[in-house]
Amino acid sequence: MKSLLKLATIASLLASVPAFAHHPAADIVDPEIYEMIDENVSDTPHADMVFDDMGR
Repeated sequence: MKSLLKLATIASLLASVPAFAHHPAADIVDPEIYEMIDENVSDTPHADMVFDDMGR
């Protein structure tokens, strides 16, 4: 019975990983908000930042 409980716990943890991998604001924030942010930072050094490598 303990091994079944351990197996069920591990299976539920593995199944919940994709739910945490999705960014929470991806479907909530309107695209106009991102356009407004781009307009606001267009004349600052932050506009030149590139997030392609993300610490690699």
